[in-house]
Amino acid sequence: MIFIISLFCAFLFFFILFFLLGHALKKKQVVSERLQQYADYLDVKETEEEQISTGQKLRRAFRKRMRRVGGRKTASKLDLMMHRAGLPLLGFEMVVISFGVSILAFLMALLVTGEGGAALLFALFVFLFQWGYVKYRIDKRLKAFLYQMADCLTLISNSLRAGFSFLQTIEIISKEMKPPVSTEFARVLRETNLGKPLDRALTEMDRRVGSPDFSLIVTAVLIQQQVGGNLADIIDIIRDTILDRIRLRGEIKTLTAQGRMAGMILAALPIAMGLFMYIMSPEYMRPLLTTRLGQIAIGVALLMEVIGFYIIHKIVDIKV
Repeated sequence: MIFIISLFCAFLFFFILFFLLGHALKKKQVVSERLQQYADYLDVKETEEEQISTGQKLRRAFRKRMRRVGGRKTASKLDLMMHRAGLPLLGFEMVVISFGVSILAFLMALLVTGEGGAALLFALFVFLFQWGYVKYRIDKRLKAFLYQMADCLTLISNSLRAGFSFLQTIEIISKEMKPPVSTEFARVLRETNLGKPLDRALTEMDRRVGSPDFSLIVTAVLIQQQVGGNLADIIDIIRDTILDRIRLRGEIKTLTAQGRMAGMILAALPIAMGLFMYIMSPEYMRPLLTTRLGQIAIGVALLMEVIGFYIIHKIVDIKV
């Protein structure tokens, strides 16, 4: 009975999703003659729309529908997360994918185990794992960006001393450096070529990167453009400061490695023991999954796990 209800809910979810997409496709696309922010989602002219594939039309219609449903502010935050993670997805696309995969995981676990509680826990784990992977990619990309900053700043100061303008320096960085630094500066260059002011392009790049170190660079460049000064010397000072902060972060990471590992082990140990006991003796663990009191106990335990892991993470996460 639970399986039938779950299957019906999944079918209803995807039916509503495709109904919204079909309804959105019936509406006439608004013609936009001016470019918005580069790489933002542009409306397509009617003359070009006939040449667009059905998949692209579906994606654009879905994008508009999700922005209306969730609000532009929420959509913007989710899109920013996807950009920082380096994923070619919209925020609400990731939301739909994560929910869809979690529903499929729930149905598969329910089909295998026959236990609604266990299937729900597995679906919750799959959902959290997907967004944990997004967070992992965000941290990885930001770390790669920061480790490239020293070489990037050296290239900027040397190019400025060689007589290149700041825009020419950005072009050199986009060609000589590796991603993610090259892709971000290449986007700034394209935006300025399309007519966007340099200060606005750099401010938006600062928002996309999300690094206090890079914010310091952007602030220095914007102030120098307003009041003047030797930008190459300023960049050298900022580079030395960033190198010191990177070295200090490395030392802190080494000193807190034991605490972080202990936190992960303590968080994973109860879950691993529970799965082991369920595999070895399902009848022993069955009351914990089938009775109301057992499900409440599991919920409280998971909540305490999350709180404990968060506290340990905050203790060892020393900001520099």
